[in-house]
Amino acid sequence: MNMSVLIQNDLTNLLYEQVTEQLLASGHSKCGLILAHSSHVGSIELQDLETRLRMEDSTLSIQTSYEPKESLLIVVLPVQPLSYTHFLSLLIKDFLQRAGLLEGPLTVASFPESAVLNAAAISEMIAMTNRQDTIDREIRVFHRHIQVEAAPSIVMIDQNTDLLDFLSARLSHRGYDVRPALDGMEGLQLINETPPDLVITELNLPALDGYQLIHRIRQSRALKNQCKIMVLTDLGLEQEFSKCFDLGVSDILTKPFSPIELEARIHRLLA
Repeated sequence: MNMSVLIQNDLTNLLYEQVTEQLLASGHSKCGLILAHSSHVGSIELQDLETRLRMEDSTLSIQTSYEPKESLLIVVLPVQPLSYTHFLSLLIKDFLQRAGLLEGPLTVASFPESAVLNAAAISEMIAMTNRQDTIDREIRVFHRHIQVEAAPSIVMIDQNTDLLDFLSARLSHRGYDVRPALDGMEGLQLINETPPDLVITELNLPALDGYQLIHRIRQSRALKNQCKIMVLTDLGLEQEFSKCFDLGVSDILTKPFSPIELEARIHRLLA
């Protein structure tokens, strides 16, 4: 593989992890990202830039770095929407031009407002910033949403509120439309109101347990072919698994589990 491709892949993964960490942090529902094609920006210039931006907002949370191999200034702005991220990019552009450091365009985004956050989106942002097809030092707004395509929908049912909140937030940031429920009856009501693409349910539930819920879905003429079912449970007995598959479950994942593995299985089921 070409060395420049390896470098960009490493940077893509690093930025993806950094923005994901901010989105999953407590209270962070969005994260702005600015990339600027520039000559070397040292630690003193980075400090001066942060000082300049905080003149606009003293409470601003900001992370700056410079990637010399890609000639990229990187500015991560936790909690900032696209509108304010774009405003700050104007200040960054002015700062770089005055310092004689700007060598190309700036690319601006805020996730998930600009796009579903994934490595491909970050890679496109890097490529857009490095594409030297104009002599202008313009600001490019990155936007990757496909308006005509609805987000895959998931009804998730578990009586563990902490787990439900965590997975709902994580999967929402991955572009899924997640509707949580704390018991089987509430889950069935959500499913009947708007049938989802996927139901993820615990077996051990109050009001209506997971087996009864799955049975009702599969017995419903309107639902049985509408949605797939995944069981996410702390019950690990082989006979429990056999019963689930007999009822028409597509996949089973036992607790404790890896969120990354869960996402991979969801992607496979909905592909």
